[in-house]
Amino acid sequence: MKHAIVLTLILGLAAFGGAGKKSVAVPKLVITPGMKAAKQAVDAGTYALAARLYAAQVAAEEAKPTPSWVQLSFLYNNLGFALQKAAQYDKALEYHRKSRAIRLKQLGPGHTDVALSYNNIGEVHYDKGEYAKALEYHRKCLAIYLKQLGPDHTSVAISYNNIGAVHHAKGDYDKALENYRKVLPIKLKQLGPGHLSVATTYNNIGEVHGAKGEYDKALEYHQKALAIKLKQLGPDHPDVATTYNNIGEVHRAKGEYDKALENYRKSLAIQLKQLGPGHPSVAGSYNNMAGVYYAKKDLDKAKEYMGKAYAIRLRKLGPNHPHTKSSKADLDFLNK
Repeated sequence: MKHAIVLTLILGLAAFGGAGKKSVAVPKLVITPGMKAAKQAVDAGTYALAARLYAAQVAAEEAKPTPSWVQLSFLYNNLGFALQKAAQYDKALEYHRKSRAIRLKQLGPGHTDVALSYNNIGEVHYDKGEYAKALEYHRKCLAIYLKQLGPDHTSVAISYNNIGAVHHAKGDYDKALENYRKVLPIKLKQLGPGHLSVATTYNNIGEVHGAKGEYDKALEYHQKALAIKLKQLGPDHPDVATTYNNIGEVHRAKGEYDKALENYRKSLAIQLKQLGPGHPSVAGSYNNMAGVYYAKKDLDKAKEYMGKAYAIRLRKLGPNHPHTKSSKADLDFLNK
């Protein structure tokens, strides 16, 4: 299952020097029409379009005689985010590192925007399956947030969430739940019960319960997440697709294969529409549908969908990614 990870998109520059820096007055960020259009594309889940729009803004800023470091750090950060969501991970790391370099120079190593860069770099490593590196960067982020913002800040909740997600991906379920349970009270207190970030935490707790075989608890949390996402995002958003996928996973684990396929198909339809046929999330849906068809003893369909999953993952993630290796092993098994 894909673990939803919260990534802060807004740059919170402030008059703050961080460790070893005198307090400085930071120039104001100017939000251009092109930046607004890019943000709208992100909100709509059209990440390839968002990346193109942010890239155009980066080029325009870099072409100025004296580019603004505030503009560039923001644009590099958000271009990195859009590229990550579009599964262009190496390019995403390139721009997140550029943003971090500016922030370290201008704000100092203890600034919360440096923490944000650590967070974002950690998330890309997570998507690449590089979990040790992901934990390294998320822990750097958490240390700064706790020192600068205190234990009840929503940014601290984000770091706990992301650390929990990495432990989840590694199969360390108790550590994952430990971190997710630190997240939920902060978000409920600071954001309210109907916030999308609360839905993310419900989703993640549901996934861990599913992995532990606690299926009724898993469905309870996923349904809570779905209700919030449908209300806040509408029926065609990729995050809604993620929740349908996760509900399908629980039904599959319970042996309710028709219900599983029903939810996987809902997820796939949204992903194809919003992300395109070559996105790794589409591969995830194909992979999961293949598993259901295998359980139903429909081997031809199982091979068909696993082949689709493997082809996408090989092209987008490379042969050494854990998901690619898993699909290859499953396809080899099905072809015996």
